Amino acid sequence: MNKGFSMTELLVVFAIITILSGGLVLYNRAVERQIILFKEQIKVFSAIQKAKSLALGTFAVELAPCGYGVHLSESNAMIIFREISSSGDSKCSDIDFIYTSYDQIFEEIKLDKVVKFSELGVNDIIFIPPDPTVIINGDIFKDEALIKIKTIDNKGEKIIKVTNAGQITAQ
Repeated sequence: MNKGFSMTELLVVFAIITILSGGLVLYNRAVERQIILFKEQIKVFSAIQKAKSLALGTFAVELAPCGYGVHLSESNAMIIFREISSSGDSKCSDIDFIYTSYDQIFEEIKLDKVVKFSELGVNDIIFIPPDPTVIINGDIFKDEALIKIKTIDNKGEKIIKVTNAGQITAQ
């Protein structure tokens, strides 16, 4: 009497292992994209928080800039910048509350290629010291800014909300 497995039994076992492995690989890729999305959400949140902290830190500085801000671009990049007067006016009477070529780049941050800004309704968030006063897209009276990032395959989305009171939340 032969002891062992028949060819049919081996093929069935290999087919089951292949199906389970394929499902695991697909699940891993979806989870990996979600982790990248969370990481990039934290990166955007941190950039905005850094600009706010820099503005608060100028409270005791004698020659403080007019403000610090974050510029968000369609090319999936963020620029943390110093808002400075184009005329060198220390009272900041001629600032425009948006990122321009006069402003000094403090730091430039790129998002991962797996995620992108979606429905970018805000380009500039500026914190004017010493309070800091928050100005969104050059509009002093705008209540809040919603920044949405999502995966390029549209399978996940994260939102960062900034209010005109300076509160930054992640959803």
